[in-house]
Amino acid sequence: SLLPVDYTGEPDEQPIDGTTVEQEESETGDPEEVDSPEQEESQNEDDTRVSWTRAKRTFSKQIGKSNPNVRLIAKDYTKALGGYKHAAKTSKPSKRVAGNIITLFSGNFSNIRQKIEQLGIIFEGRSTQDIFNDIYIHLSTGSASREDAIADRALSQTFSELFESDLMNDQSLEMFTPELLEFLVSHFVTNSIFYRLLNEVAFGELTADKSIADITALERDLKTFIDGVVSGRVTEHLHEGVTPHEINKFVDDLYEDCYKVMEELAK
Repeated sequence: SLLPVDYTGEPDEQPIDGTTVEQEESETGDPEEVDSPEQEESQNEDDTRVSWTRAKRTFSKQIGKSNPNVRLIAKDYTKALGGYKHAAKTSKPSKRVAGNIITLFSGNFSNIRQKIEQLGIIFEGRSTQDIFNDIYIHLSTGSASREDAIADRALSQTFSELFESDLMNDQSLEMFTPELLEFLVSHFVTNSIFYRLLNEVAFGELTADKSIADITALERDLKTFIDGVVSGRVTEHLHEGVTPHEINKFVDDLYEDCYKVMEELAK
């Protein structure tokens, strides 16, 4: 395993509100009688709980708008998870993968290559993309649980984005640089938060009658917003020579900081 020996993790936790849309509608009455986005934004900020029904409706209401309120979607989603601290705490599989990425790609070229070869990955006579395909397999969780599946999807998307980036050089391994580490961490954390949000609020009966093109456009805006939240915090804290303990703390703080911004930006 690439996981630092002192990395601590807790069993995966489910969102604290397991109520279905149908259950909440039966309890609250007509689903059409909901607060406007303006009323939702004025809700008491001390109340860190938002129902999953409301979080899903917030997403649904923004579909098709020319200037969707992605901040409100992020805020209601984070509050539905129980607030930013609980959102970060329940991101265990993604945080493990992020920690593994930092562990593997920290250091100079020689150190990184040595760590990769210790995994049994062969360099000689192979393209850079073939080597990275093997690295992806080693980093993926390989588990069928929902949170693990989200982490694996985020990792797959991150490597796809890497292969399409200017960093990728199929004829040279000189890409093992601090810029590569920053790219992988920033893109993976962005993708893991993004896909988890979509998994919770973007599917179901509230979006069934919506245009696919409009949904895709909203998802693109949401990912751009989340990427902006994540990228600034990665560059502030990620540095060379991190110890396993520092990796643990960096990953924990990074996810908590990102969810905190998502919860608090829409006032």
